[in-house]
Amino acid sequence: MGITENWNSFVEMTRAKAESHAKVAQYWDTVHNALSLTLIFLSAATTLCTLLPVHNYIPAGLGAATTLVSAISGFMAPSARRQIQTEASKAFRSLMLRMVRCETEREYEELWKEYTKELLGEPFLPKKYKVAADTNFTMSPEFMLVVAQKQHELSEGLGNYAAAHEGL
Repeated sequence: MGITENWNSFVEMTRAKAESHAKVAQYWDTVHNALSLTLIFLSAATTLCTLLPVHNYIPAGLGAATTLVSAISGFMAPSARRQIQTEASKAFRSLMLRMVRCETEREYEELWKEYTKELLGEPFLPKKYKVAADTNFTMSPEFMLVVAQKQHELSEGLGNYAAAHEGL
């Protein structure tokens, strides 16, 4: 596989990663909105029940439920998780667009280095949100030449070793 295939692979992988992280960010945004709206309604119901002539246990129960939902929201931190996933999505989308606009081999190599760094710092993606990318990793053409040269040297060395030790 040559540079063209690796370029296509890079664009496809970064696109898939950006979409996956965007989906997870959207999930955490939905969780954040649901928890926030629940807190608003529970707080309003608690306030309303304290103003109405109802039994004291009702406002206390609503206050406890409000506190519980608030603690869950604080523990899960859906807004922070959404922000982390959004940033990862933007980073992969930026890499993809920069590769599309790539004009030099040096720029191409630098983008691969940045992609590797992004992979190492990438936040967790649940399996159900991963967008499949049909990509294959291969050696760069330059490294293929180095490997071929080393294999040639090794086969020459083994041939010379076998010839030298043939009479033993």
